[in-house]
Amino acid sequence: MLKLKNVSVKYKDKVVLDNLSLTAEGGEIIGLVAPNGTGKTTLFNVIANFIKPNSGNVTFNGNIQYKTERNELSIHKQLATFPDQGDLFEELSGVDHMKLYANMWNGTSKHVQDIYKQLLMESYVKKKVKTYSLGMRQRLCFAMIVAADTPIMLMDEVMNGLDVANVSLISKQLMQMKKEGKLIFVASHLLANLDLYADRVLYLKDGNIVHQQQLNESTREYIKIELTPVQYEKLIQNYSLPDDHLYIAKRLCCIPIAQMDLDEQKDWIERLFAYKGKELTIGPLGTVEHYEKYYHES
Repeated sequence: MLKLKNVSVKYKDKVVLDNLSLTAEGGEIIGLVAPNGTGKTTLFNVIANFIKPNSGNVTFNGNIQYKTERNELSIHKQLATFPDQGDLFEELSGVDHMKLYANMWNGTSKHVQDIYKQLLMESYVKKKVKTYSLGMRQRLCFAMIVAADTPIMLMDEVMNGLDVANVSLISKQLMQMKKEGKLIFVASHLLANLDLYADRVLYLKDGNIVHQQQLNESTREYIKIELTPVQYEKLIQNYSLPDDHLYIAKRLCCIPIAQMDLDEQKDWIERLFAYKGKELTIGPLGTVEHYEKYYHES
């Protein structure tokens, strides 16, 4: 278990994290989304002990805190961060990098071959990194953190530079690692992709978590349609919309259907079908829609 309690971080007069608290368990994938400069990297750095918070504390497994050198070594054996492509060694092979991470964290590299086979890297993994494309380098970085095999993993933009096939491949691997009991944090700008494998998504704003979206629980459903501001104004003039409907980022109209009977739901669908060329969907709000709600409303 990982627990952050009342964590605050300030740089001069700028508050980056403001009294933030969070509890996370093994066997969970937590997405972290927010615009650049809102504290994602700082939060990861606090968890990884790369920076010390001005106040608050981080606790592992109920009682291990960043207070002594012995505790720090114990924690770092349990936690790995996603490597940056700029840290790769051009003259070493992918296998060399994977073995390095495996030996640093768990003292054995016996599973390295299984990992690069699972990630379909056999055609290039024994070549020098200087021959790799951007996507190959990114897949190697992911393979390295898999090889570290730590209980807690922090992954910042793990899907960066990957095509659709590789995004799908890594998403499946993440879900398998969750089944193995890993606690995985994923910061990503591929918002819709988070819906496929994350258990919950955290939204950071003004130094704190403004919303936790639970993706593994039943959620409220909406009739959703994209409308221009003019179309939306005409809709609310002609019909009485539920008080708790949403108009997100002056783009997406979301009408909740939980309290409607089937006839009322049918009426709304027929009304909205009148907007020719507009796609109408029914379902819960996804990560993309929550993101627009919290960061693009203005």
